[in-house]
Amino acid sequence: MNFEQDGKVLIARMVGPNVGQREAEIITSGFQRALEADSGSTHLHMDMAEVAFMNSMGIGMLVDLRNKTTAKKMKLVLGGVRPELEQLLKMVRLDKLFKLCTNDKQLEKALKR
Repeated sequence: MNFEQDGKVLIARMVGPNVGQREAEIITSGFQRALEADSGSTHLHMDMAEVAFMNSMGIGMLVDLRNKTTAKKMKLVLGGVRPELEQLLKMVRLDKLFKLCTNDKQLEKALKR
């Protein structure tokens, strides 16, 4: 996972096709450090372009991350969501909890640039 700042948007680029228990723990600790160091971002953009699958631990990590960003008054946006991941997130009804963006136009609108 790589982090970068683009104005008021903290961008986290996910690396790897699967998010399971091991990856969820690594991602959680990385996000904890990034959120503690952040000073004033309004959005967290998780670039999910490389992620094709998440197990229940990965999904739980997303929900936990949403709670942490909400506590910091940040909006969490999932960008670059691939069709197979979008289908999984919709199946477990997380499309109601997260803003899922499958293309750049949707992402720009969600980030209000």
